[in-house]
Amino acid sequence: MEWPKNIKTLTEDELKAWLRDVDEKPFRASQIQKWLFCQQVKTYDEMGNISPALRQKLADQFTLRALTEEQRMVSVDGTVKWLFKTHDDHHIETVMIPANGRYSVCVSTQVGCAMNCAFCRTAKMGFTRNLEAGEILEEIINVNWYLKEAGLLNEEGKTAQVTNIIFMGMGEPLNNLENVHRVCCTLHNQSLFNMGAKRMTVSTSGVVPKIKELVDRNTPCCLAVSLNSTNNEYRSSVMPVNKTWPIEKLLEAVDEYIRRTDNYVTFEFVLIQDITCTPKAAKELIRICAPRRVKVNAIVLNDGDDPTLHAPTPEQVEDFLAMVRAAEIQITIRNPRGRDILAACGQLAYKKKDGKTC
Repeated sequence: MEWPKNIKTLTEDELKAWLRDVDEKPFRASQIQKWLFCQQVKTYDEMGNISPALRQKLADQFTLRALTEEQRMVSVDGTVKWLFKTHDDHHIETVMIPANGRYSVCVSTQVGCAMNCAFCRTAKMGFTRNLEAGEILEEIINVNWYLKEAGLLNEEGKTAQVTNIIFMGMGEPLNNLENVHRVCCTLHNQSLFNMGAKRMTVSTSGVVPKIKELVDRNTPCCLAVSLNSTNNEYRSSVMPVNKTWPIEKLLEAVDEYIRRTDNYVTFEFVLIQDITCTPKAAKELIRICAPRRVKVNAIVLNDGDDPTLHAPTPEQVEDFLAMVRAAEIQITIRNPRGRDILAACGQLAYKKKDGKTC
């Protein structure tokens, strides 16, 4: 049996076309989307200004809930990680990070990942399929349901909602750009989520042609690039994507992005002992960053499955940061969140009960 299409994946224009096909008024599309994305209903019966006949047509044609929550884990630092099962029995993970009244959600964009970065557990899963736009949006909506049910409030005393989206969970977002673009447009829509472009960050391992396409599409988001090394030899050893698009090509794409958008780009930089956290690496990072409108987000390596990679000592991290800051490069060190529940960067991967990653 073919699974019904996810209604949250449809654009308003696509929903209007369907309404015409079933002899319904196209203006209902806007009403339906507001129920989906403003009220974030769980059933069609909650759509009060939609006729029972149309609600039945929707139920016959479209699934309203494509993800099933299978597990929820709460870290000692307040980070929450969800394990969701898709309609075709795959699994993805979603992470919510609370901080100073903000609720950031790290969403997955694929089941597994094909990029095979050495420091990332998701890479061990391999790639299964892209997530639909509706599935990605449902990750966010599920977190909003949690915030409401938990009675959490924002700074204004109102029910808290997700404030920031980071496309940095399982998968390479730019290899699912069509659906990521749809999600960003829906989130940015003033009539729906009304989320500012600067509150959405798409992170890529360095898929150069897709960086250019992101600009061509005018996708409302910021860009983060997982640089993670400062020369081709080291970067290729931990990020196979560099063999296809080496640092020189990546920086050309970054420069074009900055020129065409006038935005900063964030370089994510994993600090690995004797590889990326050395005086030589600091000097090379300065050389790369100095002429560009970039900022660096440094992340100490989290425990992974590669026994050849190790985290640097706190002293090595401080020495590295001091060298970079002395050159007036904007660099911050990200405090790891959710390590105890394997929710930190590079730690997302679903394991079966037999211990095998899938």
